[in-house]
Amino acid sequence: MASSIIGCGRFIIVAELSLTFFFLKVEAIRNLFAALFLASIGMLIHVKFLWNHVDILLAAVILVIIVKSIVVTVVVKAFGYSIRTAFVVGLSLAQIGEFAFVLLSRASHLHLVGGKMYLLLLGTTALSLVTTPLIFKLIPVVMHLGILMRWFPTENSMQNEEKAVMLEAHNRSL
Repeated sequence: MASSIIGCGRFIIVAELSLTFFFLKVEAIRNLFAALFLASIGMLIHVKFLWNHVDILLAAVILVIIVKSIVVTVVVKAFGYSIRTAFVVGLSLAQIGEFAFVLLSRASHLHLVGGKMYLLLLGTTALSLVTTPLIFKLIPVVMHLGILMRWFPTENSMQNEEKAVMLEAHNRSL
């Protein structure tokens, strides 16, 4: 009995160590590809052009963040989540995804997007990705401001509302 327990322990230790080494290798390869991806995007961006059109670039980024936040918030709210949850999800998904780089490249090769528009869209996508950590830092501040401005219900009123809904559902089932 004791030898089988020791054998199982050895198996678990070896399996755990081999998985750790495997994930370390996978993580190193993932980091390498992430660095290559970011370097390739950096080579596509023309900083002088974007600096000359910084007003359009900032307006586009702000417009994307606001419109995408509103659209995602409405969709999440339509699925029945609270306005607070919907707003947090909307802000969390406000940036343009990395797949936009692939779509922009393809559109450029098919001559669907011209040179200047391609550079502005590329800059907008990159800048929206860069603003993501800032947006995540601002979510608690915006949520607190929303509670103070009475855009969102407080935690206590939400919990009371959820309890009332659950009680009503329970009473209907009886």
